[in-house]
Amino acid sequence: MNLGSIANLTGNLTGLDPTDRPASADQTERFEQLIERAKAGAPEAEIRQAAEQLVSATFIVPVLSQIRESNNAAPPFAPTQGEKQFGAILDQRVADEIVKSSRLPIVDRLTRDFASRAGIPIGQNLEVSA
Repeated sequence: MNLGSIANLTGNLTGLDPTDRPASADQTERFEQLIERAKAGAPEAEIRQAAEQLVSATFIVPVLSQIRESNNAAPPFAPTQGEKQFGAILDQRVADEIVKSSRLPIVDRLTRDFASRAGIPIGQNLEVSA
């Protein structure tokens, strides 16, 4: 599935302006909770998960949202109400899968930085590729 077909499937969704997204507060809170658990001695995998979520929410979701918003298909190929309503959820899921399935260097770097801030030595059960 390519990004063009994702845009056609998801339709337009308004309200995804980075300065006016109510979901961003929830994402920030989830991210901070993951970091706090990592500092409390949670598994190193949670640090990587936090880095993946940050990259997903910061870089991939806005691109997918913009692609979907630029869909100007005419009926009957225009996005349905359901596609418009649940497009943001689909964007988040697709972005999470993109980040998990690819070894992005920025995720590795953030994982190292978060691990050092949490006091977890690199190389101690922490999977990071350079």
